Amino acid sequence: MKNALKIIPAILMIATAMASRAADDPKLEPNAILRFNFPNLPDTLATMNTGEKQPAELTAQLPENYSRDGKFPLCVYLDGGDGGRGDRQGIARAIVGSTNFICVNLPLFKRAYNTNDGLISLDDFDTVSAAYHAMLQKLLDTVPNITVEHSAFGGFSNGAHTTGLLVAGQDEFILRHFQAFYLVEGGFGFLATNVLQKPSLKHYRFLVLRGDQLDDDQPRSKVAREDITLLARALELQAAQHSLDFTSIVMHGYAHEFPPKYMAIAGQWIRGEKLPSTEKQSSVWKKNKRLTRRWSQRRLPLEFMDGLSYTTIIELAEPFAGRQGSALAR
Repeated sequence: MKNALKIIPAILMIATAMASRAADDPKLEPNAILRFNFPNLPDTLATMNTGEKQPAELTAQLPENYSRDGKFPLCVYLDGGDGGRGDRQGIARAIVGSTNFICVNLPLFKRAYNTNDGLISLDDFDTVSAAYHAMLQKLLDTVPNITVEHSAFGGFSNGAHTTGLLVAGQDEFILRHFQAFYLVEGGFGFLATNVLQKPSLKHYRFLVLRGDQLDDDQPRSKVAREDITLLARALELQAAQHSLDFTSIVMHGYAHEFPPKYMAIAGQWIRGEKLPSTEKQSSVWKKNKRLTRRWSQRRLPLEFMDGLSYTTIIELAEPFAGRQGSALAR
């Protein structure tokens, strides 16, 4: 009996070790949801915002056609606001579909939190970069048949700011593991800091989506929408000048949101499918100093910007672009 009692702790230790290994080595099967916690990482923006302490979490869902023999790209989605807890992989699936892609959600990070300004900024690059490297590397180590081919990284609003920050900062890990970047209603200012002209971005794909409606009737909403439009059109020009694979889409009838209709279009783009011709945007650009001067005085409607050069537009939008990291251009 005494010998039996001595054996019980050993059995419990073995069972605990097996359970730990099982948690670290989840079952890889179709539709499986993988969750990884990172208690040693800094607080997420959601924790900073709410005061509710929770470890950073990455959640990924394998596609319904997953097999160990195939190769599967990632579709990473970063949400807006405080980014959530990293458990919104369902949004990535709503975008790209239930087959062929591993859908991932990550939380957002900031170096320091200011209750008056929770937007991702240039100062957050090192914090974000280190956190995402650790989190995504864990996923890559767990799922051995992830492929960089067709892998996409993007987000909405503050998630798009984070995406733009990583691209503008030339994050080595992110650029090595993803070929496509999508930004919805955010992050344009980071890309506008002379980033798209860099040779290292020549072989990547870009998608930007923006609304055309105001959030409310406040004057600042009108100015914000004008700034976003300025930046988006300037990016179109710069991408064209450098022959980049760049798609710009206006979400007609929508304000600061990511509606299902345009989630589906983003999914088509990520999958490499042909987009409806009505959704493709193009602009003809000509330098016109008179129009530039009049626009700077806010006396022309937005459609007149088709007469302005990229440099002029960036100068006009500099206050907005600067808040998102114009120092990256220096």
